[in-house]
Amino acid sequence: MNHELLLALIVAFPLAGALINGFLLRKALRALITIVATLMIAVPFALGVMLVTGPVAAGEVVRVSLFDWLALSLSDGGNFTVPFALTVDRLSGTLLLIITGVGSLIHIYAGEYMHHEEGVYRFFAYLNLFVFSMLCLALGSNMLVTFLGWEGVGVCSYLLIGYWYTDEANARAGMKAFIANRVGDLGFLIAMFLAVMLFGTLEYADIARQVAGLQAEWFVQNSVLITAMGLCMLLGVTGKSAQLPLYIWLPDAMAGPTPVSALIHAATMVTSGIYLMSRMSFLLVHSDTVMMTIATIGALTALFAASIGLVQNDIKKVLAYSTVSQLGFMVLGCGVGAFEFGVAHLMTHAFFKALLFLGAGSVIHAMHHEQDIRKMGGLIKKLPITGWTFVIGTLAIIGFPGFAGFFSKDEILYNAWAGPFGHPVFWAMGALAAAFTSFYMVRLTVLTFFGKSRVDHHTEEHLHENPLSMTGPLMVLAVLSIVGGYVAVPHVIAHLFGHDGDSAIVSWLAPVMEQAHATMTAAHGAHEPNAGLEWGLMGASTGIMLLMSLFAITLYKNGPQGGDALAKAAGGPKGLYGLVLDKWRIDELYQAAILDPLKKVGSFFYSFGDRTIIEGIVNEGPRGVYLLTTVVSDVQTGLLRNYLKVLFLGLVVLGVWVIW
Repeated sequence: MNHELLLALIVAFPLAGALINGFLLRKALRALITIVATLMIAVPFALGVMLVTGPVAAGEVVRVSLFDWLALSLSDGGNFTVPFALTVDRLSGTLLLIITGVGSLIHIYAGEYMHHEEGVYRFFAYLNLFVFSMLCLALGSNMLVTFLGWEGVGVCSYLLIGYWYTDEANARAGMKAFIANRVGDLGFLIAMFLAVMLFGTLEYADIARQVAGLQAEWFVQNSVLITAMGLCMLLGVTGKSAQLPLYIWLPDAMAGPTPVSALIHAATMVTSGIYLMSRMSFLLVHSDTVMMTIATIGALTALFAASIGLVQNDIKKVLAYSTVSQLGFMVLGCGVGAFEFGVAHLMTHAFFKALLFLGAGSVIHAMHHEQDIRKMGGLIKKLPITGWTFVIGTLAIIGFPGFAGFFSKDEILYNAWAGPFGHPVFWAMGALAAAFTSFYMVRLTVLTFFGKSRVDHHTEEHLHENPLSMTGPLMVLAVLSIVGGYVAVPHVIAHLFGHDGDSAIVSWLAPVMEQAHATMTAAHGAHEPNAGLEWGLMGASTGIMLLMSLFAITLYKNGPQGGDALAKAAGGPKGLYGLVLDKWRIDELYQAAILDPLKKVGSFFYSFGDRTIIEGIVNEGPRGVYLLTTVVSDVQTGLLRNYLKVLFLGLVVLGVWVIW
């Protein structure tokens, strides 16, 4: 079988789906639109399974070059060519299966969730276009193709967040996401320029080969540029993967339809930064400054976002800040040198967070668009499938032993302490963020599904479980949220069962990560597993998780009023509680420190530069010409009597002047 053709088809199908739905099925039945859109993602998933379990699993890298995107002749006589080429190896193959697999489930779910909406063809065209862009990002063989997908998912995110564009809040959220991402994208763009300056190419494989062959002196001489390139990539990561300081767009993006939140803001787009850092790991590890900055940003984001999630009452807002926090864990994993476990958490997070978002959407759908968890309670009796699958998602995200998040989260926390760039402070920050996560997720679950019902009488009379097209994806994701983490079983646990090798994810990604690990080993020495330390840290984080979960259950088992005393102790609306409830007022800070001054500068340039100078020249110039032509036209009338009057007047003036 032609593997290159399969790779090209994987990317072509979603693009075809976007074009078909966008232009040919505008007036078709909604069922047909849904089927076409879903097939255009499900078929690439099947093709991806064939590639990943076949040649990629055998160690082959499949590459196809479709055409030359850039072909430039340089002044020194050389050529600079950037092909539109796609590559699938074990890292991009993992992303491929996540994007298309989880994406297919979300498309099925969205068919029912959006069936009352007008213009549903537009929604599915955007979804298909998003998947196409995400595949370009993950499968691009060079930074420019990745950047095409990087920008594409940004545009599609803007379109999907603002899908209900007649609502001002949705339109503003879409614009906020677009602008915040553009700031980060500038960093990625500068990183590409620096890559060309340093290596003369944008191809990942060519850059890796050059880095592997360079001597230590070269890295010393070019340390500033390497650090600058790494920090510019990190700026791109903070935008796309919602890290401090550019995380602000993601919570507001929850204004879009819930399937959008599940696909874009949980399973795929926001993990782009983790993919980019893992892909460029061989270069990033050459700068301690870059790695420590990445780890610091990740730890701070994980803790900061988790603190906000403690007090939110909108079911989707809690999950939004949870997403920002979990992305911080992934970035922390990359920053301390545990790239494989950052990718493992990317995968497990895609399963359980997509499950949680779709579960929240199922609740919102059944509750006639009510999102305040204080007005819920006892829903597991009416929505049993949604409720129990949501419980599984919660157990996975808080790291309950045996569930997916337990393995990937604890491996990140262990490496945050003992990894090549780890430090006990990073572990402490991560452990505290995990403690907050346990509290707010159990709080969310208890207030939504357990205890006495606080649903209004009319809504409760009509409550019922959603159709199989919505609950089916929940059940599949629930299974994945249980078994998905076993690819990252810690060495100390695997050893109990007689397995002394690396975990599955480490072995799977070894061909991609071996160059980065060789560099870290040369600089920091070989990393020897410390069984005692790992058991101790694992036990500590598990104990913290259980204590915080029990605390949340005890506090909220009788309803939201259980937390009133805690809120009062934290100062109430005017104290620390109110500050956290207002999201630490970071949006207000940005408004006062950045946006308002920019508005004033813009207003000055508009009033003085645009209206006074530019419009003055544009408007007064024609007006002057008009006045001049008016005078000339009045002189040249063609009437003899007028000419005689002027002649006589001129003679009088001349005579007076001569006499004077």
